[in-house]
Amino acid sequence: MKQLWKTLILASVLGTFVSAYQEPVSQSQPHPSGTVVTKNSRNTEVQPVKKAVGITPDMISTAQQKLNNKGYKAGPATGKVNAQTRRAIHNFQKDEKLTVTGKLDENTLSHLNVGGSDTLGAAPADIGRGGKAAGHNLMNGHPIAATKAIGVGIGRSGKKVGEGTKSLAVSGKDKVSGEPKTNDAPK
Repeated sequence: MKQLWKTLILASVLGTFVSAYQEPVSQSQPHPSGTVVTKNSRNTEVQPVKKAVGITPDMISTAQQKLNNKGYKAGPATGKVNAQTRRAIHNFQKDEKLTVTGKLDENTLSHLNVGGSDTLGAAPADIGRGGKAAGHNLMNGHPIAATKAIGVGIGRSGKKVGEGTKSLAVSGKDKVSGEPKTNDAPK
């Protein structure tokens, strides 16, 4: 008798879960902000949009100075991107075998060791966007797309953490004292 009750309760709970899980969400529900529709079927599938690193005039000025120091002739470090700066960024990206865009993206900033804290600051938003997309996909009965959305968000966040950490660790001055870094490691 006990076994019968356990079986009935389990079947009831499982049935409720399955019916709730398969319940389609109305088409009028928009996709969450920070996501993009990747597949339109009866219910939409979405994936997170990449959170761009906010480029400040200080970051541009530092990047211009570092490009000039490396011989790329980015022009005066004004904090404003002009044709000369774009050309220098383009040539730097080409020489470093980066994706050539002519823009200061997170990968280029990392290779110049600029904007590490800003890159790190953008990382949590990617996880949040992945979570939003996953929740939407689960509600619409797309568990595989939901899993992909979480993976994409975490992957992008992890990349930003890595790029930002590298940029902060390799920059030319000690963050506490402002003095040039020295290598204290034994030789």
